[in-house]
Amino acid sequence: MKFLNKFFMTILRIFVIVVIGGVLTSNLMTYTFSANTNNTPNVLVTINSDGSISQNGNLFDGQLYPSTVSDAENGIGGINGVIRINNQFKNIEVDNLAIGIKDMIIGNDYPRDIVFNSFLQNVKLKIEKGILLNFNKTLIEFTSLDKILYKTDNNEYRGYTLAANDKFSLNKGDTVDLKYSLHMVSEAGNELQSVTAHMPIYINLIGVYDTDDDEDDDDEKVVVIKDNEIPVAELNKKDHFQYIQGYPDNTVRPKGLITREEVAAVFYRLLDQGYRLTILTDKENFIDVDSGRWSLKHIATLSNGNIIEGYPDGSFKPGNPITRAELAAIASKFDKLSAVQENSFTDIEGHWAIEYINSAAAKGWVKGYPDGTFKPDQYITRAEFVTLVNNVLGRKVHKDNISEGAKVFPDLLENMWYYEAMMEAINSHTHKMDENMSESWIEIIYPSLDL
Repeated sequence: MKFLNKFFMTILRIFVIVVIGGVLTSNLMTYTFSANTNNTPNVLVTINSDGSISQNGNLFDGQLYPSTVSDAENGIGGINGVIRINNQFKNIEVDNLAIGIKDMIIGNDYPRDIVFNSFLQNVKLKIEKGILLNFNKTLIEFTSLDKILYKTDNNEYRGYTLAANDKFSLNKGDTVDLKYSLHMVSEAGNELQSVTAHMPIYINLIGVYDTDDDEDDDDEKVVVIKDNEIPVAELNKKDHFQYIQGYPDNTVRPKGLITREEVAAVFYRLLDQGYRLTILTDKENFIDVDSGRWSLKHIATLSNGNIIEGYPDGSFKPGNPITRAELAAIASKFDKLSAVQENSFTDIEGHWAIEYINSAAAKGWVKGYPDGTFKPDQYITRAEFVTLVNNVLGRKVHKDNISEGAKVFPDLLENMWYYEAMMEAINSHTHKMDENMSESWIEIIYPSLDL
């Protein structure tokens, strides 16, 4: 009987310990997810098995108004939530976090650029990482969004690089939760009233994994895991239609600069017709492209296809000349990037467009200068522009093979290096290819083009 009493007492103690442990664990879990009453993440980031990244949710999911930091962290005026990262890829290291700002809706009468810049300055983000179910490690202290913003093709906005001791690893199959808090400083003005936006989280990852999963060796290589790849845009490379027009004064200005909207118009004309119909639109959100601008449909359509982008202040700057780097980045949207082992030019190390420039050089689309430089931030001329476009399209003609009756301009001289490239761009023609992959024109044609 004494033995049975001891046995039952032991069982009872175990039961009590399990119950208490369960309650404590439940309370701790509730504390861990205190910003979300459903104990589910506000944002779910999945690193898929192929290395692509998918995301559901929005950091800016709620009302935000000026408050103190303590109030914001307690949900008064601030927005708090959980980001869950699930890794189905390979062993990776997270060393950079960033946010994006998309589809900003302004419910007041302030200009968009003023609202956007104020939003970047006066809204701050804090991110904490959980340890033992408790968010007690701060990765990013309250920092203004302009220090955390990521913007494609803009070296000023490249996200927030974590301190060496804050970087963290994720093995395949691991999941980690991050707590975030958004806080609007008390000095924020009325321009931020009634403002909402979609705010995704970007995670720049460096993955390290064995070159052969079946072998236990020490060989490792590094891969960069990027967000979901945008499908390569499709160009019409079959038809050799005109894509450059002259000016009303009967000049074509080969040495003149080409603007961002002119580039958009050219690539719009060169899109495969079927593909163009899938992205065709006249709706865009740029603050400096009005409904009456001649290039509206060109800019809107290419923006809709993620071929061109604007600037963080919401502008496109359509009348600004385009740089050599910007053009290399746009051209790269029409083919997959080529991997290179070393830089093609001496002056592009650290430049935001380095991968685009190297890829374009590897494909033979761009060339540098005799001194080994590329001059990425130098504006590009119309002659240099059509040379690159012809290279992308695989179009090349010798002046002896240009048909009679071809369109000419008084400022396009036959003895200039760009004469053949310009003639290729300003004349629609049928052709045949010779053994050197150079064209022989058959006749000049005058198709109805959507210019």
